[in-house]
Amino acid sequence: MALIDEVKQVCSRLASVGWRDLLLQHGLDITATNLQQELIKELPAINRQIAGFEDFAFEGKRAIEAGNPSRSLLFHALASPNVVSENLSAYPTLAELEIIENFVYGVQPPSMQDLQVLARRQMLAITVFASEYRPASETVQRQHADMCFSRTGVARVGTAQPLYNGKLRGFLPTVEGDLKETFRVLPARYSAYIAVQRTGNFQSFGPLRFQNGDNTRLFWVPLHKLFNGTECIRGFDLQVALNAHHVNQKLRRIHLALKNAGWNEPDISNPPFIFTEGIAEFTTDSDFSTGLLVPVVHPNLVEAATYQGKLLTFKVPPNSPILSSSLSIPPVMNARHAPEYVHARHKILPNGQQENLNDKKNVEAVVRAGGYNAQHYLDFTGDGSIQAICPELAVAIPRNVPAYSLVSAPDFFPSCDQRELLEWTEQSVPSRLRQNLWEVPPETLSDNRFAPNLQLENVDFRAEDKTVTAIVSLPRQGSVQQRPLNGSPTIRQAYLPDAAAGVFAPGWDVSFDRTNQVEHLASYGLGSPFPEDSKLCAALSTFWPAVAPDAARTFQPNPMWPTVSPLTDPEIGQVGNLPWDGIVGPRRVTRDGTELIEYSDFAHADYVENSLQKKFSLSLTAKVDVREYEARVLAMANVYQVLGIVPDDRGKWSVFSFQTVQPTNSELQQAQTQTSTRLAGNIYRFEIYRYGDTFLDPGNSRKRLVKIEETVTLFVTAVNILLKRDNGTWSRRSV
Repeated sequence: MALIDEVKQVCSRLASVGWRDLLLQHGLDITATNLQQELIKELPAINRQIAGFEDFAFEGKRAIEAGNPSRSLLFHALASPNVVSENLSAYPTLAELEIIENFVYGVQPPSMQDLQVLARRQMLAITVFASEYRPASETVQRQHADMCFSRTGVARVGTAQPLYNGKLRGFLPTVEGDLKETFRVLPARYSAYIAVQRTGNFQSFGPLRFQNGDNTRLFWVPLHKLFNGTECIRGFDLQVALNAHHVNQKLRRIHLALKNAGWNEPDISNPPFIFTEGIAEFTTDSDFSTGLLVPVVHPNLVEAATYQGKLLTFKVPPNSPILSSSLSIPPVMNARHAPEYVHARHKILPNGQQENLNDKKNVEAVVRAGGYNAQHYLDFTGDGSIQAICPELAVAIPRNVPAYSLVSAPDFFPSCDQRELLEWTEQSVPSRLRQNLWEVPPETLSDNRFAPNLQLENVDFRAEDKTVTAIVSLPRQGSVQQRPLNGSPTIRQAYLPDAAAGVFAPGWDVSFDRTNQVEHLASYGLGSPFPEDSKLCAALSTFWPAVAPDAARTFQPNPMWPTVSPLTDPEIGQVGNLPWDGIVGPRRVTRDGTELIEYSDFAHADYVENSLQKKFSLSLTAKVDVREYEARVLAMANVYQVLGIVPDDRGKWSVFSFQTVQPTNSELQQAQTQTSTRLAGNIYRFEIYRYGDTFLDPGNSRKRLVKIEETVTLFVTAVNILLKRDNGTWSRRSV
């Protein structure tokens, strides 16, 4: 079938559900008899005042502009998540979007000579990119809505099938009505392009968030999309296929690092020490695009490993280094040759029975002493490559450049991205707060300049390729008019690497290793299984903002790690029964006439155990968008400042309670009456206390008790703070 015939089918379906009327307001009739002529004619009356079209490129004059998606009105209308209307009763599927996208490149197919001219006679390569069409504020140059490309994609594991939301033009992570551990897998979309390698040039193609030295670094830049048939490149009948290969080798790496842990070659070259199946595959669902990589759904996020029909264990080395109660494998000159943390708290006895070391008062000492067999656990994360195969172009374009693919842990804040928080910190946070806002800045993976995983076998990844995670656009020339940037932030799950965490210590989505003196990305340096990272990163003051919740107030206070981005009482299970991590938050108790705060003891908390019991929940944190996240961080920072708590002393205080309150709250009304103040806007209530001694509960070693030295209650808005110390009177402070 010719491309235009496929386009007609798409337009015919969408015309009847509101799209014809919407596009007629721009002078475009998608039911025209000669549809191709209608799509390529100039449209003199494009109305950029209509919601969602404000950031359509000013230079766009047609429904389809050959080779340029961002200047194609029809593509923008269908692909932009900001083009929504009550008059639209349905939205395009991913497969339909791909048909329109292919038509953009195929309406006037170039010849090979045309492409060589476009490349300025530089060497061409068949290159795989992950790509998204984004509103102007999220693009490389931030001048109009545009396609964004990266040679790295980030998919996420889950326990349920993917769900595409046409209105959002993206995938949703949650399952409606399911409150416990049901995480939808989150795909990443890949396509093959003819590309050229050029040094960074922000005005032409980027990259996004231009780094020092990018003007001398080489980036692969897409020029023309490849797709099946005779309409892609004149004179060729193409067949384009994408091949995905992923690997999880965490258990193998553990045994290479620990040596005498019970297993050696050839066993550790077999599954499950290293495995390639059950990680991610390209979907064949007809509603999805051809290059949609979908993680394989598993009943649990983690599971007990077996080998040769038996539970797979490892010998915990004597005198082991640990972090909390996790076995720690030290890095080699900061490089991670093996998982940094390994779960070692489920001891397997000689009779095959399991002993839960979390029930022991001295769990940390037991793990440190080692000398026992611990159960190995699997997760289904991994990294790998996406390679394009196009035999018809093998002679004309022999170079083939694969994409780097990550299949990562869940994102617990899917409506909030690392880049959004980083840019907010740099551009909007008052200078008086900025330097002491984060314990670890919200750095993005797209800002890193590392090679892809050079340890992957049979993949043409090269040591000099340091820009694999960068985000670029199609190259452009000449001046471009600035379009408004006031569109709503997208709340779909993003799969480009500016929504992912960087590699520091060791990362959430990926770590890094060093091979032949070259630093490169590698997922095998992350925790085994990944909930070990989740526990440690979350407890350390939102160690990875926008993906790892700040669980510092869930556990006993740590002077090194104060709360930075507080979770609400419902989100940690202090109220209700939906703690995001299965750990119920602190509560007040009285022992021997003394009021104390009771916590789940950090060393005894076990995220692997909670994952096996399906205690994790996305139902509340998934609702936190970037604006809410920013408001919480700012409110917490203002609380510290108003109380005169300098950054080095923040860890001497702990947040006991944090929640949003309504104007009808009786305590709030009393505070407003005493201070003659009326608070407006979003109102947060904090209860923060300065703590004294901490000790394990003599009756329950999984609990820790903390003495209260001083308590402050606060109502916080963006402008005013009302506060009361202990049982004193309320006073007002300005932010």
